[in-house]
Amino acid sequence: MLQKRGHSIRSVQEAAGVSGSAFFSRILDRSRPLSLANAKLIAKAWSMNDEESQYFVDLVNFGNERDIDRREVLLKKLLSARSRNKELALQDGALKFFSKWYYPVLRDLLPLLPAGVSAEKIGRMFTPVLRAPQVQSGIDYLTEAGFVVIQKDGTYRVADPIVATPPRVRSTILRKYHLKNLEINAQVYDDFTSDDRSITSVTCSLSKEGFEKVRAEIASFRERILAIAREDREPDRVCHVGFQLVPRAKGAK
Repeated sequence: MLQKRGHSIRSVQEAAGVSGSAFFSRILDRSRPLSLANAKLIAKAWSMNDEESQYFVDLVNFGNERDIDRREVLLKKLLSARSRNKELALQDGALKFFSKWYYPVLRDLLPLLPAGVSAEKIGRMFTPVLRAPQVQSGIDYLTEAGFVVIQKDGTYRVADPIVATPPRVRSTILRKYHLKNLEINAQVYDDFTSDDRSITSVTCSLSKEGFEKVRAEIASFRERILAIAREDREPDRVCHVGFQLVPRAKGAK
């Protein structure tokens, strides 16, 4: 962007009136945040128009925001602005994958079905049950975004696209997804017998070091579950396996 507009990092820094030779490098290596005031100066130095300037300021605000609810509002604003650019809208389409709890379930369910199963019938396979329009819109999205491919015989196969998103964007999007799954698990708890579900928990005291070890164990276990799923040659159901490691109390220091 700088080269296209005939600028260098030094010229922009000088035009913005920002001192310090390491100003940009410290921001790029995340050792310091970009303040809102400096963002506005840089937007002016880059000769951004009003729309570009507002997007840049919103982007900086999103990067600096700590409150998860406010961050979610800012992300929606950024995605709305990006939707007006066809190339960016195509890139962002994959982010919708976690916007509905049933999109990941539907992606894994479709390859298990024969060709020609109606959306209404597929909806009745879900717990809780989905309406036919929800299923059809989900199928449309998954095929358009490249998560599933319709084969010549009318069946589906999974084709995972690469979804490259910064951690802060990913965590903001996944927040609602995780909360919705926790809510659904509570709703359907009594719909299954103990033979068809496995729910267990443990309460324990941990140090910071112990906490990180448990986190690492969860990550390792998650990978082992995915390996089991990949090796399974005759799956007949789609399951949601959740992990929560949440402090419930902290001792006095």
